[in-house]
Amino acid sequence: MKPEVSRLTVPALLLPMLLHLAGCSTASAQDGLVPRLQAEVAAKVLRCFKPPKGFGPPYPPIALVLNFRPDGNLDGPPQLADPPGGGPKTAATTAAVLAAAGTCAQIDDAGRYKKSFPAWQTLRLIIVPGGH
Repeated sequence: MKPEVSRLTVPALLLPMLLHLAGCSTASAQDGLVPRLQAEVAAKVLRCFKPPKGFGPPYPPIALVLNFRPDGNLDGPPQLADPPGGGPKTAATTAAVLAAAGTCAQIDDAGRYKKSFPAWQTLRLIIVPGGH
């Protein structure tokens, strides 16, 4: 089962619509749990994002894979879904996004979603710092 992908930009109001149009492959995704968790986690990562020194917006999108434990904490460090190409700005943005995700990516009150854990154990996110 391939995890769902979300692309969060500010504002995140379009996320549910985009995921609906893209189609969802799991029952939990169809009922809105996975897209909601993707949006919540991505918003936390964006709040923790510290712009890389020497580089300003716009920042490139960074695709992440986050694995979670049933308690909602990360199960290992964040991973790049698609290693980005590019120069120093992309490398600096990637490092900043990975640091933010490692610090702030968490699912609050994960016990509520215990029965759906397989659906959200691995989340794919596309983080766009600063939005477009």
